[in-house]
Amino acid sequence: MKLINKFTLWYLCITLAAMLVGVAIAYNKVKSGIDQAEINRLKVFNDQMARQMQRGVSPDTYMRGRPAEITLLQNEIPVNRFEVHEHTFYNTMLQHRECRLTVTSFYKINGQYYSISSYNYITKAKEILQGLLSSFIWIFAILLALAVLSARFVSRLILAPFHHTMKKVRSFNLKDKKPLQLPAVNAAELKTLNSFLNGMTDKALDDYRSLKEFTENASHELQTPVAVLRNKLELLTEAYLHGKEPDTITGLIADMQNAIDKLSRINSSLTLLARLENNEFGNKQSISFSQLTTDALQSFSELIDMKAITLDTKITPGVSVQLHPALTDILLGNLLSNAIRHNLQGGTIRVRLIKSRLIISNTGNQPDVPTTELFKRFKKGRKNSDSIGIGLAIVKQICAVNHFNIQYDYAGGWHTMQIIFEESTEGTMLEKENANALFPEKQH
Repeated sequence: MKLINKFTLWYLCITLAAMLVGVAIAYNKVKSGIDQAEINRLKVFNDQMARQMQRGVSPDTYMRGRPAEITLLQNEIPVNRFEVHEHTFYNTMLQHRECRLTVTSFYKINGQYYSISSYNYITKAKEILQGLLSSFIWIFAILLALAVLSARFVSRLILAPFHHTMKKVRSFNLKDKKPLQLPAVNAAELKTLNSFLNGMTDKALDDYRSLKEFTENASHELQTPVAVLRNKLELLTEAYLHGKEPDTITGLIADMQNAIDKLSRINSSLTLLARLENNEFGNKQSISFSQLTTDALQSFSELIDMKAITLDTKITPGVSVQLHPALTDILLGNLLSNAIRHNLQGGTIRVRLIKSRLIISNTGNQPDVPTTELFKRFKKGRKNSDSIGIGLAIVKQICAVNHFNIQYDYAGGWHTMQIIFEESTEGTMLEKENANALFPEKQH
C-alpha cells in the first residue's frame, strides 16, 4: 500500500470516529435544547394562567384552545414547583408514534393550592437521531469521495520531491564519483531525509575513494615482498642445485626472512587499522602518560645508541591521559620508531611532554611529499625508505578515535610531531609559548 493511501485511510478512520462521537454529542445537545425550549414555553404558559386566576379572570380567556388542565389540590404544593413528563405513544389516527411533553406547575392562588398542566407534541428522539445519522452519512460520503479523488493529485504534488529524491538515489553510482544532487524542499521531514542521504552518499564516496586508493597501494606494497620471495626462492633453488657456498644460501634465506617480516608487518598494521576504525579499543582508562613515555624511550635506547642519536627529554611528571593502554604503547612506539628511522646518523631527538600535549622533534631530511600526506596509508616521506608507510596512519587513527589533535611540521631540518590532548582556555597560551621555547630552531 502506498504511503498516501495509508495516510488517507488513517485520516478517514479518525474522521469516522470523530463524527460518530460528534453525532452522539449533537444528538444530546439538540434533544436537550428542543426539550428545554418547550419546557420553558409551557412553564411560561402555566405562569400566565396562574396570574389570570390570581386576578379572578377565567383561564378560558387565556387558554384559547391550548391544551391545559387545572386541578384543585387537597394538600400543600410539593417542594418541586413543577414537574416534567415525557410520554411516547402510538397515534392510531395519524398511524405513527408521537412524543408528548407535559409540564405541571404548582401554585398557591387565593389561599388554595392548584396544579396547572399543559403539554405539547415534540420531535421524537428517534427522528432527531435519524436526521443526524442521515446528515453524517452524506457528509462522510462526500469526504470519502473527495479524499479518494484528491489522493492521487496530492501524492503527485506534495510527494513529488520525495519521488524525485528516490529517482536520484536509484541512479546514484559510486563508480561515477559524482556527489548526489538532491532538490531543495520545504517539508522538514524531506529536508532531514535529503540531508541524511547527502551525508551518507558523500561518506560513501569518500570511503570508496579511500578503499580504492588503499587497495591499489596495498596491492603495490604487497607485490614487492612477494616478488622478492619468488626471486630468492629461484636463486635458492639454483644455488642448491649448483652446490653454491653456504654463505650464499644463508644470505638468500635472510633476504626471504626479511620479505616475510615485511608481509607480516603489513598484515598486522592493516588488522590494527581495521580494529581502530571499528572502535574495538573503547575501554579507556586514566594512564600515567609520563611514565609510559619514559618506559618507551628506555625500550628504544639501544636503537638510539646504534645511530649515535642525542636524546633530549623534558617530561613533566604526573601527566595523565584517558586512553587504552595498548593504544598508548602503539602510539608512542610508532612515533619514536619514526623519529629514529628517519633521523640522521648522529642526529638529535627531542621529547617534550606537558599537560596538554606531547611534542617529538627529530633531525632529518626533508620529505618528498607534503607532511599532511604522510598520514595517509602507504605514504612514505622518501621513496627509497624501507618503511611500509602505515605507522603515521595508525597514529592518526588513534588520535581520531580518542579526539586528539595531531600536527606534523617540517622546518629548518627538523620534523616536529605534536599530539594535543586538550585545548583549555586557561594556560594554553602559556603552554604554547613554553613549547615554542623548547624548540627555538622552529622560530627561524
